[in-house]
Amino acid sequence: MPKKYVANAFLKIEDGHLYGIFAWSQRQAELIAAQSWLTTLEIFVHEHSLAAAYKIFQEVKAKQISEKVIQELTQYQPIITESIVSLADSKITIFGKGFRSFIENEMKFELGLLSQETYQVLSQFFSIVNLEHDLASIDTIEDFRQVVEKLESIGFLSPATGSINWGDLSKTVPICQAFGLTRGTPVDRYYLSNFITEIKPEIVGNILEVGGTPKDKDFYQVNPGSSYRIMNIESGPGVDIVGDVHDVSLIEPNSLDSVIIFNVLEHCYAPWIAVENIHTWLKPDGKCFAMVPSAIRVHATPVDYWRPLPDAFAWIFRNYSQQKLYVYGNPITVIASYHGIAVEELTSDQLDAFHPDYPVATCIMAEK
Repeated sequence: MPKKYVANAFLKIEDGHLYGIFAWSQRQAELIAAQSWLTTLEIFVHEHSLAAAYKIFQEVKAKQISEKVIQELTQYQPIITESIVSLADSKITIFGKGFRSFIENEMKFELGLLSQETYQVLSQFFSIVNLEHDLASIDTIEDFRQVVEKLESIGFLSPATGSINWGDLSKTVPICQAFGLTRGTPVDRYYLSNFITEIKPEIVGNILEVGGTPKDKDFYQVNPGSSYRIMNIESGPGVDIVGDVHDVSLIEPNSLDSVIIFNVLEHCYAPWIAVENIHTWLKPDGKCFAMVPSAIRVHATPVDYWRPLPDAFAWIFRNYSQQKLYVYGNPITVIASYHGIAVEELTSDQLDAFHPDYPVATCIMAEK
């Protein structure tokens, strides 16, 4: 069945340029420099088939802007530079006060019907922006397909409403209930390995691993330092210190060079206390290396309290003199992590793509 698309974008003029912005997102805005992008997006507000959209594109590029469109849009000229224009299924909406209009439900103007008559609303509304006039260069459906695929890769075109193919994800139970271990390597472990590769040379001296076991040490393959001890809340082979990281009395202050705490803080009822205790235990210039999963199923061992996101993680470590965040993930790896889809089932491009709004693993190197 041929793929169908719908426009999914917010457009805004900034410093004389036109950008596609991402709503309530940390993602950087995307420059829209070509007329073909704007016209294509407007067509897919209404028409969802690529072949039909291409036919409309060829008709639109041969026409002058209609007087009706010019007259209708004149009234919005005073707010053009303050507005955000939303593109959705069958709707082109001007938010006159930016996202405030979205929230407060005022100064909203709908131009969907006018757009459907002409497909020229965006070209006229943003006529004050100097865009590349490249419509004539789109001569074939393959040229048009390339524009469409580019807009889809950025996120400005999405599968048309009702056309999503859920496939194997159409389940109310996970594909693997054990994080992906029955299929291969869990996604968060892939990101933890990347983090360890980055920070491994920094882990030195008198080392404490909180919440670890000897097999974890083998997996990390870090430098054993001058001393490598393991603290765990339960006794077991290879556990040197039995106790709760919330108890500051367990370790002598200013005695450690490095502390490793991976996949533990989400299980702490007060992770900020644990982090402050580690600060107390570290020598001046000592370092803590921490990781929490940001998108993973509940795993109560014995309890599971938190999913600290990057901003929260930075705040928890605020009293350290230096900190560097390492954040990994994107929408597809969030889905994979929750469903238990393994690393081996994803491509390197899928695993290594980063989207700031979809963290799977949040890591930090913090220095006392």
